Amino acid sequence: MEALDVLTAFGSTGRVGLLHPGARLREVVAGYGMPWDTGRIGKRRRWPHLYSYGDVEFVVCRCRIITSVTVQTWRGTVELPSRARSGETVALPARLTFTQVADALTAVGCRWERPTPSEGQHGLRTLPQRVDFTFVTDDGPDAVLHVAGTPVHEHECMPAADVEAAFADGFPPEQAG
Repeated sequence: MEALDVLTAFGSTGRVGLLHPGARLREVVAGYGMPWDTGRIGKRRRWPHLYSYGDVEFVVCRCRIITSVTVQTWRGTVELPSRARSGETVALPARLTFTQVADALTAVGCRWERPTPSEGQHGLRTLPQRVDFTFVTDDGPDAVLHVAGTPVHEHECMPAADVEAAFADGFPPEQAG
């Protein structure tokens, strides 16, 4: 497994293994084990909540649906959830350039466009999945991948009373911070 292969699949499918917007948290936990509890998005409410498996972060709605997935690559390596060993991650070198990512996406037939660049960075958005790849331009002659992520998945959330009944066990338990 290479980081470029995983990120190419992410760009062309919107998925990093079992993780994708619209996935149910229980199904992901069954495959990968309990994620790391990164914390609350807002201070006063538990949901939405941020979790991760290594460098793959994902936001979960109160109805335990994943609403967005982001892969952090700015460290030069990327830790991805292991399908072979539940609860473990695999670290891969991930200092990928714009040219490498664009060529890999093109090679698998994934269409993409370039959004308007901003100071110090530019991007690539896959179509129709809309996975955004952000590259920093201040690190050499070819822009280097910093992060890739999906837009927020809009869905009709369950009413609060139904959520309480469905997750009376408090799944997943919130870690004390």
